[in-house]
Amino acid sequence: MNARQGQSGFSLIELTVVLAMTAILLGTALPALERMKQRQHLQLLAQTMMTDIQQARSEAVQQAANVQLRVSQHPGGSCYLIHTGTPGQCRCDDAGQAVCEVPAQVLKLEWVAASRRMTLTSNVQNMNFQARQGSVTPAGRIEITSGTGESIRHIVSIAGRVRSCSPTSGFNSLPRC
Repeated sequence: MNARQGQSGFSLIELTVVLAMTAILLGTALPALERMKQRQHLQLLAQTMMTDIQQARSEAVQQAANVQLRVSQHPGGSCYLIHTGTPGQCRCDDAGQAVCEVPAQVLKLEWVAASRRMTLTSNVQNMNFQARQGSVTPAGRIEITSGTGESIRHIVSIAGRVRSCSPTSGFNSLPRC
């Protein structure tokens, strides 16, 4: 009469092994997911900046007035600002807001908060897109770097043309700088 019936369910040891394996898999997957997320943010910001640089050149020619591109770094993040007027008439403040002198007008402001783990750097503080041919003085480069160390560099020629490359190898189809 004391015949044992089959037990259903999991033992504590089986459950512990499954939980340990799940923790190991999550531990290896989460950094890869974070890197993929950072890479996508980098690509999106780089594409946005490329479009904005081209737009600045077009605006200068279309409005028959000089257009400025200013890149700056602040304790809370990085900023680029596209505006009309002369160099230095507009700037980003430490809160990521545009501050302009009349008659300059902001055409585009992009604030990249430090919490996004992205930085913008440039070898020139200001690029002046000139009205007649859309040429730029001085020519320069703007680099966007993610928290993972990957970066995309936009090189703006004196003719106002932009080309992109990556100092870090293996970043999509971009050539190496």
